[in-house]
Amino acid sequence: MTFKALILRPVAALITVFMLIGVGVCTHEAYDVKDPACCQLNFTVLSDVHVEGNNLPRYKVFARSLQDVGKNESGNDAIVFLGDSTMNGHHLENLLFHGAVHTLLRGETVLPVMGNHDIGNGSGDYETLQNRWYDYTAAFFGRKLEHPYYYEVIDGCYFIVLGMESQEVHELYISDAQMEWLEKTLALAAESGKPAFVFSHQPADYAVNADGVEDGRLTDLFAAYNEEHDLFCFVGHTHMPMYLFWSFHTDDGFPETYLPRLTSLSGDDDVINEDSGIGVEVEVYEREVVIRARNFYSGEWRYDPVDETMCEVTYPLKTALPAKSANSNG
Repeated sequence: MTFKALILRPVAALITVFMLIGVGVCTHEAYDVKDPACCQLNFTVLSDVHVEGNNLPRYKVFARSLQDVGKNESGNDAIVFLGDSTMNGHHLENLLFHGAVHTLLRGETVLPVMGNHDIGNGSGDYETLQNRWYDYTAAFFGRKLEHPYYYEVIDGCYFIVLGMESQEVHELYISDAQMEWLEKTLALAAESGKPAFVFSHQPADYAVNADGVEDGRLTDLFAAYNEEHDLFCFVGHTHMPMYLFWSFHTDDGFPETYLPRLTSLSGDDDVINEDSGIGVEVEVYEREVVIRARNFYSGEWRYDPVDETMCEVTYPLKTALPAKSANSNG
């Protein structure tokens, strides 16, 4: 454990214990994947927590949602946060976010994405705020990063995290170095024969080159890869509410799921609304990937009132996976 972790973790734990007094204990019933006997991999994706030091309703949604994530009877192979975990990148906000995750999801594999709010939302010293994000990522998740992009292999599947390399709010600047790294990483993912999962704060079509031009490099790369292999992209930033028609896209040539803001509040009094607490559970089976929207705050699977059905999609895999053995744990 690093020196910074020795300092930050106890402080964050004390703050978390104090804050949880106002949140209470989650009494939701346990839940599970659709087919525990056949599910080979499952993970949870949340986005845009926007923790603030002076906003208890937002923290309540966040903490209660984390408690619900922990009630999955099959456990989680990973928990992914798609960025904007804090509102301003302040130390207190980072302590609130990381303390809650570390306390309530202890032992889980956590993959954080850096969002524009985590590095000042277009203001402040970019290098200082980015280094702060690195420090907290190392102290609480054990990830010593030199770039905001990285990958991890989980049960043979490549989990690829993209990183914004500028302080632009609505543009995803991808350097040539990151593109070269991504191409090499996708080549490794292709060799695995298993689906690849890509996580980004902004949608893929927000990507720009060094001149600030949206040149389609990222969407073209993903579409070309997805012609022969299996790729699934998850993004945040837009705060788009979770509905079948709005949230699940294949129009760029690959599946891209738009995650809503986890802590959606209404009015001047910050009232917790029905769109608050929503993320997705991703389940990988021998021949398909199932993405299920869940309200982790209320402890219910998301029902789409527009389409009058459950808010979930199933994507067939181009390459079937080996069947899960009877003595396999996942």
